[in-house]
Amino acid sequence: MKFIILLVVAALAGAAGWFLRGSPPPPTSAVEAPAIPTDVALTPEAARNFALASATAELQPLITMVRATGMLGFNELRLAHITPLARGRVQSVEVSVGDHLATGTRMMVLDALELAEARYNLSNAEAGQRQALAETQTATASLARAQDLVRVGALAQSELDRRRADLARAEAAVQTRATEAEHWREMLARYSPTGATHPGPETVRITGASPPDALGAILAPFDGTVMAIGATPGELVEPGRDILTLADLSVLWVQADVPERDLGALRIGAAAEVTVAAFPGLRFEGRVARIADQLDARTGTARVRVELPNRDGLLRVNMFGAVAIQTPLGRDGLVVPEAAVQMVDDQPMVFIALAEHRFAPRAVVLGHRQPGFAEVTAGLQAGEVVATTGSFRLKSLWLRARAGGGE
Repeated sequence: MKFIILLVVAALAGAAGWFLRGSPPPPTSAVEAPAIPTDVALTPEAARNFALASATAELQPLITMVRATGMLGFNELRLAHITPLARGRVQSVEVSVGDHLATGTRMMVLDALELAEARYNLSNAEAGQRQALAETQTATASLARAQDLVRVGALAQSELDRRRADLARAEAAVQTRATEAEHWREMLARYSPTGATHPGPETVRITGASPPDALGAILAPFDGTVMAIGATPGELVEPGRDILTLADLSVLWVQADVPERDLGALRIGAAAEVTVAAFPGLRFEGRVARIADQLDARTGTARVRVELPNRDGLLRVNMFGAVAIQTPLGRDGLVVPEAAVQMVDDQPMVFIALAEHRFAPRAVVLGHRQPGFAEVTAGLQAGEVVATTGSFRLKSLWLRARAGGGE
């Protein structure tokens, strides 16, 4: 019985082996990888709709940006705290706070005793100068007559010498009186006695002032804006007291605090951009004018002064500003506009122009970033043209075509 069972098992095993050996292998289907598109072609209409633009990759000096915050202030070289040169009484104030003045505009008239004294002394010096000139003419004529008389023996040589000395003293007196007159003219010029630039009904007239007249004017020393008035008509003012403040607001100073780690990159004259919260869409351009010689021990920063033109008068003193200072890296790099760079699968790419309205994607390696541009260290050569504005739409079309190739 056992022998019969073994025969049956052997027969079944042989049949199974024959079945496995004789059966053909199961069919396998080949799965082919989808073709990746090599370029993107646009119609002229599509290019217009995309507002497609391009730029050439080129070598440029690379820069970096040092950023800091600062406060806008007066140009201290054009900020005048005006004080009277002599004690006096205010006769009139002929400007108002906020007025924009031209150089030489009369701002205030003072009744000052020192001014009357200066006019009196000038008058005396001029009279003395005239007298000395007359004495010089007389001494010159007397000397000429003496020379004639000496030649004919009618006058002693000692008398000729005396008259020559008289002429010398008269000429010296002319020089002395001229110096005195010039001194008092300079004193009067400091008091600025002059007529108003824009006379009005309340203007005090001081032209043609006589020597006893004590009225003198205070004039604007430069073009500027009246920031403060510290005296009123009838008030007695003393030397050293601020009675007017005038500021030239055409250029402001931005004082920015720059960390120590960034100071090595800064240079006098470096270009700077300032933005303020009041005008978020505007950038104001200036230049670095000074870098402080010492750090603030508390903050570890140095004060950097940026001179900022205020041509449209939009900026105000005491505004806070964000300061970005451009500093050179000291080397050139191949750069393209930032708009040309697109990210695909975490890989930066640009779209190279093959022909009009036809572009091919290319992977690149980026280096330094600077405002508006990106450095390309590999994958691109100088002179190649890349898409900028509209490159995002090119990327979308290329990705769509790539996905469609796998369907």
